[in-house]
Amino acid sequence: MIIPLQIPGIEVQLLHSAILDRDLQLFIKLPWSYERSDKAYPVLFTTDANRSFPIYATTSLIFETPRPGIPEIIIVGIGFQLDAVRLKGLAQWAAWRTQDLTPVSRPETDQWWSERLSPILQGETIEVHSGGAEKFLSAIRDEIIPFIEANYRTLSNDRGLAGYSYGGLFTLYTLFHKPELFKRYFAGSPSLWNQVALDEAAYAATHTDLPAQLLITAGEKEGELLKNLSPFVSQLQSRDYPGLDLTVHTFADVGHAAAAPAAISWALSVLYNPGWLNE
Repeated sequence: MIIPLQIPGIEVQLLHSAILDRDLQLFIKLPWSYERSDKAYPVLFTTDANRSFPIYATTSLIFETPRPGIPEIIIVGIGFQLDAVRLKGLAQWAAWRTQDLTPVSRPETDQWWSERLSPILQGETIEVHSGGAEKFLSAIRDEIIPFIEANYRTLSNDRGLAGYSYGGLFTLYTLFHKPELFKRYFAGSPSLWNQVALDEAAYAATHTDLPAQLLITAGEKEGELLKNLSPFVSQLQSRDYPGLDLTVHTFADVGHAAAAPAAISWALSVLYNPGWLNE
C-alpha cells in the first residue's frame, strides 16, 4: 500500500495563475510554533520548488528546533502542477522554469533545452520559450503574495526571495526591477546572463540606493560563472549603495550541483540567523 508522504508543518496549496495561465503548487513550511501562537512571521519565497523545496524546508526545520530565541520563518516554495508521468513532469518543469526565470528571450537557449528534453519524452515534443521573468514576477506580486498573506500570518515588510541557477538569475532580475517587493535576496550560483549587468546599470542610472540584503554564492569549480561573477560584483560594489548589505561566498572543491545544498543552508543562515553557521 502506498502511503502519501506527510511531514509535520508542510502544507500544499493549489493556485491557478491567471497571469501565467497555469496551475501552480505552493509548498508551505510553517514554523514549529505556528499553531500555538498568534504571531506573524517573515516569509521566504523560493523558486524551483518541485526540486528544491524539501532542502529548504527540512534544513529550516532542523535549524529551528524549538529552543528559546531561535528565529522562525515561513517558507513558500513556488512550484508547478506537473504531469503524473514523472519523466513528462520533469520535462514540463525544465521548460516552464526556463520560461519563468529568464529575463529575455534567447532562441539558442530554447533550442538547447528542446533538444535535451526530446529524448526524455520519447517522441513527444515540448516547446521552450525563455524570457518570461516579467510575467512571472507579476504573478508573484499580484497573485502569489496576496494569496499567502491572506491565508497565513506573515510580515509583509519582511519578505525574502531565494533561487538557484536560473532561480538565482531571477532573484537578481527582481532585485533590479522590484527591489521594494522583498527585503532579503539569495542568488545561488546565478546564471549570469549579460542582461543582469544591463539591468543593474539601468537601475543605477535612476537610483542612488539599493536597500536590500543580498547573498550570492558559487562553487569553486564553476569556472565560467566565477569569471562572470567577479566583474558583476565589482560593478555592484562600485555603486556604493548605502543600503545594500552584500555577501559573496564561494564553496571550495565543488561544482554547480554539489554546491546547492550548502548554498541553501548558507542562505537561511546569512539571511536569518548567522549563528546557524556554527551549528
